[in-house]
Amino acid sequence: MGCAGGTCETKLNWLATARGRLGYAGWNNFLPYLTGGAGIGNVKATSPFGDASKTQIGWTAGLGMEYAMWSNWSVKLEYLYVDLGKFDCGASCSGVAGSTDNVSFKSNIVRAGINYRF
Repeated sequence: MGCAGGTCETKLNWLATARGRLGYAGWNNFLPYLTGGAGIGNVKATSPFGDASKTQIGWTAGLGMEYAMWSNWSVKLEYLYVDLGKFDCGASCSGVAGSTDNVSFKSNIVRAGINYRF
């Protein structure tokens, strides 16, 4: 985001994903997989002139590895790339009426988890 004479910040207030995954289960207890789908999140842009926020819909893709420890328990490690596109926060961010100031949000996320299957 452009910012005349000041510091600008972009942050993500919340993020949700709806993804599928495709993996190979032929290695005993290991399941390597690819994942991808939709991402939705609220992006907030802040500048010395004000702030703007918008809920953006984008995409996400990544890969991971899951390991079955016992019959119902598994652990996983996953990497995701998220791109929520961009939006125009205009005068809220630049302080100039009628201006265009595009804000984009992209992120790399590493997650670890423990799963229990009922």
